Amino acid sequence: MLLPSIIWSFAFGRLYICIEPLFFPYLEKRLKPWLSLLIKIIWVFIFLISMLANWNIRPNSYHFYLFAVIGNTPTPVLITCFLFVSVMLFFIFSDIYRKSSLGFRKYALIIGIFLLILKSAMSIFDVGSASLRKMIITPSPFAIKTLFTDDSSHEKNFLGKTTEPTFLNHIKGTEKMPRKMVLLVVESWGESQASLVSVKKRLQRDGVRVREAGFTDYHGSTMQGEIRELCSQYIRLNSDTNFSSVADNCAPAYMKKMGYEVFGVHGYQKMFYARDTVWKHLGIDNAYFQPEMQQLNTCPGPFAGICDEDMITYGIDLIRQEDKAFLYMLSLSSHEPVASSMLEDPTQYFRDIDAIGDSQIVARNAIGSMVATLSMSADLGCTEAYIVGDHQPPSAVNSEQLPANQVPYIRMSFHCNE
Repeated sequence: MLLPSIIWSFAFGRLYICIEPLFFPYLEKRLKPWLSLLIKIIWVFIFLISMLANWNIRPNSYHFYLFAVIGNTPTPVLITCFLFVSVMLFFIFSDIYRKSSLGFRKYALIIGIFLLILKSAMSIFDVGSASLRKMIITPSPFAIKTLFTDDSSHEKNFLGKTTEPTFLNHIKGTEKMPRKMVLLVVESWGESQASLVSVKKRLQRDGVRVREAGFTDYHGSTMQGEIRELCSQYIRLNSDTNFSSVADNCAPAYMKKMGYEVFGVHGYQKMFYARDTVWKHLGIDNAYFQPEMQQLNTCPGPFAGICDEDMITYGIDLIRQEDKAFLYMLSLSSHEPVASSMLEDPTQYFRDIDAIGDSQIVARNAIGSMVATLSMSADLGCTEAYIVGDHQPPSAVNSEQLPANQVPYIRMSFHCNE
């Protein structure tokens, strides 16, 4: 009965209690064995859909993950998936509920009903502790909503160019670009309308020239966020996705035509998402991943990799001696669940701006690190930085604390004489 709660807590790095299994003991004895087994099998799939959606892996991209990515999946991730399947098989085929006492089953039912009413009341009337509300989870409604949302937005949200603000749309609309251009796509960065205004004001107060700040639409996961910014395209991920077919109209190709040397930096393994191959298709000739930066500090998390601050310093150092350079960086450390040790350092530039979650704190730290590094790098000459989120923090997608389907972006310039 507690196995789903343990799995969810392990996957997301803090204590959660899954309500729905509390109803199984009461139902188990009142249903025929075959019907009970069928219900548990269906519920396990619902539970898995909900858990994956909280990792921002949506149903419309399962095909891509299964056929294009799984061969490049790191061993720890495969082991976790194997353990999940093994534990949930025990959950499905266990008949321990049938052997439990009537009193136990009733107590479990009463506790489940109480927690369900408590969560519903707190959500409807927006009262009580936000952390307590998040701790009580009901996978079924979320999974059903996810399936419905993905189905209804299947054609609308994917496979097409966008006129929304993106890095590519920005540079194509710019008459004169500085000799150094930096794009940082920040993992799980979300801001509210009010907090983005506060972030912008804080940067300006500290002497940073902020050219523009706002929001852009996002759809899908991190790689879809990369393609959105580099190619101004919303794509659907599947095993037939042809990245090279859009490459000629993406930022790396455009920058190379303008005489820029193109660099790409990411603090995780190059084989994950087959990202080294995808980047080559997109025209990123000089790509640097975790193996090339193994001498740098590693930060904990679900995907332990080079700390964002070290990756950013490494990337900026790559372009110091270049005449004209475009640097693309993809952050990592703010991927949920965020390790508690990542929250010990104060948030540079943004210490007194409220955060809705841990990933927002770590994401802001990465932004602050890049701002500080570029501010102290007068030798780079005139440099423009474009910072944007790949997708919202999965834990906050349904919280109504962030603008729906939107991520923030900020455009700044450093050491430019105008």
